Amino acid sequence: MPDSENDASGLHYSSQPLAALLRVFSNWGSEQFMTSLAAGAGYELDSTSIVAITVLGQEGAVRPSALAERLRVGSSNVSKIAARLIDAGLAIRIPDATDARANLLTLTVAGVALMDDLVAAGDRMMAEILTRWSETDRGEFTRLVQRFERDVATYRPDAGRWNSGR
Repeated sequence: MPDSENDASGLHYSSQPLAALLRVFSNWGSEQFMTSLAAGAGYELDSTSIVAITVLGQEGAVRPSALAERLRVGSSNVSKIAARLIDAGLAIRIPDATDARANLLTLTVAGVALMDDLVAAGDRMMAEILTRWSETDRGEFTRLVQRFERDVATYRPDAGRWNSGR
């Protein structure tokens, strides 16, 4: 864990929780971390495909433009990503019931099975990380992370205030 006094990154956050979360996100969002987790589940995938499969697993069938937005890539890149998933038998295109001109991308049975395996790998990873924590600490951590998730969902960074309903 980086020592803030010896951290040469030049980023000096006043919020230690923010700094710690950014380090975790940076680690978990890395190509090496994601591909290693997938490899541990028995799959050889690039990190962008892993994120695309995760989005499709969480949201169900989506238009390619919505997937591109979630992946922060352009339409030509999302077309390549979709083609890789389709060629691998992990996703298919289906007609959009609300617009006959459009298609949706959705996971196949094999894609859902892969997503289930990735979820199981993530669960094992968290269990291993928290194995030395007491049951009380694990419960408190879970409670606080869930509370943080709810608060993040209602916070509007553009306005620096809470959405109505808080």
